[in-house]
Amino acid sequence: MKRLRSTLWVIILILPMALGAQSWSWVAPIDGSGGESCLALESLESGGVVAGGAFSGSLEVQGWEAEGQGGDDLYLLRLNADQELEWALAAGSPQDDETTALTELPDGDIAFAGAFWFELQLGDTLLSSGSNPRGLFVARLSPQGQLRWARSIPGEGLKNITGLAARPDGSLALAGYFEQNLNLSPSFLDSGRDDGSTFAFLATLDGSGNTRWAQQAGQSNDTRAYALALLPDGGLAIGGFFNDTTRFEDTQFTANTFDPDAFLACYAPDGSFRWARKAGGVIDDEINALAAGPDGALYATGAMIGVMAVSDDIVLQTISGNPNFFLLKYDADGTPLFGRTFGNTQIQQGLDIGVQEGLVAISGAFAGELEVDGLSANSGGATHGFVVGFNTAGEGRWLVPIPADQALVASRLDIGPEGRVAVGGSYFPSATFDAEALTCLGGTGAFTAQLNPALTPAAEPPAPELEVTVFPNPGNGRFFLRPGGLPYDVQVYDGLGRLVKQWEGVDEVELPGAGEYTLVVILGEKRRILRVLAR
Repeated sequence: MKRLRSTLWVIILILPMALGAQSWSWVAPIDGSGGESCLALESLESGGVVAGGAFSGSLEVQGWEAEGQGGDDLYLLRLNADQELEWALAAGSPQDDETTALTELPDGDIAFAGAFWFELQLGDTLLSSGSNPRGLFVARLSPQGQLRWARSIPGEGLKNITGLAARPDGSLALAGYFEQNLNLSPSFLDSGRDDGSTFAFLATLDGSGNTRWAQQAGQSNDTRAYALALLPDGGLAIGGFFNDTTRFEDTQFTANTFDPDAFLACYAPDGSFRWARKAGGVIDDEINALAAGPDGALYATGAMIGVMAVSDDIVLQTISGNPNFFLLKYDADGTPLFGRTFGNTQIQQGLDIGVQEGLVAISGAFAGELEVDGLSANSGGATHGFVVGFNTAGEGRWLVPIPADQALVASRLDIGPEGRVAVGGSYFPSATFDAEALTCLGGTGAFTAQLNPALTPAAEPPAPELEVTVFPNPGNGRFFLRPGGLPYDVQVYDGLGRLVKQWEGVDEVELPGAGEYTLVVILGEKRRILRVLAR
């Protein structure tokens, strides 16, 4: 079972019911007799979307029907700009099969990837998993859904593809993890271990599916890449977690307390290693999704429990033993620029992220109250999905909860043309999108939807930066803004992203206690974000 589907079922079992509502441009159900998930989603240049995932039993979408072959089977479907089904496919075996990643190529073709057991029939191509029962695959389709090619990627032990990206030259990049070895012929990756350890991998294929290069990272226990981002110069970044010792060529990290710590690694277009960074501390931290801005900056989201040290100056902390979600930003050279965490004593997870024209959008799931820079939502104790928008400085601009009777996970997000935000996920047993209610026929239902553009405006252009500093820093008690004597407006956020104090027309502030705080200082049309450590 895919990790996100497992998460959804855990949440369903432990949380009661609630109901809410929100405004959407449209919603398209993906439902059938069993359980459905949306594990991959991309907005198309034509205005439509492609979605994929897994289903059990039977599947029905706008009159198209598919019967499963046992366990979970994979699906892929394309909707046009009017949300009409253009084509769909389903494939599988008696075991669990799934679509885990997809992308649109520059010529409009669709590539998708996933996992299967023993054999998988795609068009007139029969794929084999080789000597291990579970294999990976990558396939390319025409815009009309006709198979151009498909290839299997066998290997011994656990393996998964978690990211797929199309590069401007028509080649493909894929990322994931493997256990003992992975045959990306002619490249062959080998962990050199037989103790259950997993290694991250990154590889590129040409437009015909032939491997150009492949890289691996790891050392002992688990190193897994859950996220992939394409950089403006054609380079690639991966993110995920490691829980022992890991190695990226000559860079080695050891996890704090041997719980999962997050990693971020960057590679040049030819596969040569550039840099890697660690973010970790006490208990669990992992990156679930990455996105790159036009300047090469990288934005990451995921889930953390306890303390996560991103750098000496950026240390995040949760307030309970349940996960909170975070937003991290690094410059193109890997220098951490800021980190923020959001949540309460219940469960919050950031599952996907997108960046476009000053807008950073994150989707995920939360229980209880969620507050982002004065914007708030409350699930009442059930699990709701969410989509939240930030500007590139990490300031919250809008928050859209996605309610369900018991549980909804917004597992996928993509920002399409003209800043349209598409979301995909799973729910149980009912979800409400404005006046339209979806009720699943089986265990879970899946959906794709688009937020009303009026609710999700792109973040405003950054205001001119204010020349202001805070003194002393670190310090305690009162803090003074320099130059003094000016009527600054100040907002203070704690390490959990909560607005804790604000003043108008001041040049000094008093922080509520020890900890790291974010100050947003505004004077006229100018503003500046300052990090302050109170002792």
